[in-house]
Amino acid sequence: MKIDLAYKCHDMGRMEFYSRFTPLGLGTIVALLRREGFEARIVNMSAWSWRQVSRYLDRKCPDLLGISTFTFNRHESMRLAAMAKAARPDCLVVAGGPHASHMTHHLLKHYPAVGIIVRGEGEETLLELAQAASAGDLIDRLPRIRGLSYRSRAVTGGPAGEEGSDAPFIDNPDRPVIADLDRLPHPAADPALEGVDTVSQFEFVITSRGCPAACTFCSSPDFWGRALRFRSADHMLQEVRLLRQRHGVVYLSVRDDTFTVNKRRVIDFCRGLIDSGIDLLWDCQSRVNAVDEERLVWMRRAGCTHIQYGVESGSPRMLARLNKGITLEEIRAAAAATRRVGLGLSIYLITGIDSETDVDLESTVRLIEEIRPHDGLVSPLTVYPGTGQYEDAKRRLGLSESFWLKDRSEAFFVRQDPWTRRSLRTLRATLRRVSRCAAYGPEDFARQHALTGDCHALRLAIGEHYERRRPGRAREEYMGLLRDNPDSLWARMRLGALAARRGRHVEAAGYYEAVTRLVPAFHLAHTLRGESLLHLRLRKEAARSFRHAAALCPTDPTARERLRRLERPGRADTDAPA
Repeated sequence: MKIDLAYKCHDMGRMEFYSRFTPLGLGTIVALLRREGFEARIVNMSAWSWRQVSRYLDRKCPDLLGISTFTFNRHESMRLAAMAKAARPDCLVVAGGPHASHMTHHLLKHYPAVGIIVRGEGEETLLELAQAASAGDLIDRLPRIRGLSYRSRAVTGGPAGEEGSDAPFIDNPDRPVIADLDRLPHPAADPALEGVDTVSQFEFVITSRGCPAACTFCSSPDFWGRALRFRSADHMLQEVRLLRQRHGVVYLSVRDDTFTVNKRRVIDFCRGLIDSGIDLLWDCQSRVNAVDEERLVWMRRAGCTHIQYGVESGSPRMLARLNKGITLEEIRAAAAATRRVGLGLSIYLITGIDSETDVDLESTVRLIEEIRPHDGLVSPLTVYPGTGQYEDAKRRLGLSESFWLKDRSEAFFVRQDPWTRRSLRTLRATLRRVSRCAAYGPEDFARQHALTGDCHALRLAIGEHYERRRPGRAREEYMGLLRDNPDSLWARMRLGALAARRGRHVEAAGYYEAVTRLVPAFHLAHTLRGESLLHLRLRKEAARSFRHAAALCPTDPTARERLRRLERPGRADTDAPA
């Protein structure tokens, strides 16, 4: 039985990285299906035209097509479902994801191509569904598969619902959440991918599920549950090693809602990274009331570069309106501790909140100036199904289900007035202005060293600070790091960049070659080595490096372009660099 889990971003999102990025949850589902013997793969269609999608479905439409459905790509997901049924009428089309879970009956009512909806966590539900479909007794087993919703006629043969009711849909009981996340396979263990940028895809991981908060703008607790569940530190370290060895991942972004909330796990993970000698660089996101200096010190020692906090507003009134559950004092304390240990400070902000005024805006501006983040992201308040804001918008703003059918917007915006547009401009300008004076300098580094000790992330930050103004000083820092850790790939990468910038291409090629021996699957090191070899007019050897890089990362634009030019007929080995 062939199974595709597909994703198609909204049409305007094709140019935006996070919109076209393959949802991380699909990786675990496919890994479980493949471990249980199914021919399953992820297909990201975001970069494809609808004509390309049609051609794909005509040639390869699977037996079961699972579609990852968010609010922002709801129209594209339902169009994909209809095209799949047109290409292959016996294809079982299944929708899952946040929008499908929160708008279950809405989708079943209005989109006949969707046969079944998986609500919430999808691994075990979709596995049972696939097993039933593969065995040929789907109709008999369907009522016993927890976490599914479907039309009643799927099991009765007519319009009547279960037990003689006239309800057109059946919602099977909810499936209990997976308590032990270590039972799930790593997505990178046996990937089967099409249309997926494997390099960027595997740089993002999720290590926990659930969120105890009750922010009115977020649907995560309703989807994953409020009870927090964690992968163990050992399980996380296994994935780090796997990603490094098989996929050349040397920088990782942890996308948990609240990565730092379990202090013991954070410290155990950091200890494991340090003891392993893997000089991984990584980042994460969390809540300001889920960190303290001890946790942050361990994270910095283990290679964390920055942390992103959901600050949302500097107005206590707006924080209460969003039910954020944090105080300005907690925001200030977390920001100060983050800066003390040398982590980059990044914040998320929300504006366009109903009843927000200039007074609230000025409070947020003052908070930005006070905590001095290095960067931040500002978004207008949007309403998604499954959130407290959604129920409020239905009561007060007249939001109805017809909006999701007719409107092409990514979501429902609470305010689209001139004030909100001005507020967005003001906050973005403030973040840019503050970031210019938020960078760390020598005095900061001295204080950070007193807390964290001589860790590789701090030494790399010091070297980066000096690269433009005092490259010799930067080189000393990197050379010292390399002496202390002969296996430091990041010291070699920085030394290679310094050497290339100063025209020392033999030296640069040597550093990059050493990195390829340390992490053979790291495509960027092969590309940079090829660039240095080109400057040395070693075109055949450069072509081998670019060819290796392109094999590891087919989307590497530099490797592909250099290869195209080097392999052009008639190019001599002694030509000038391309």
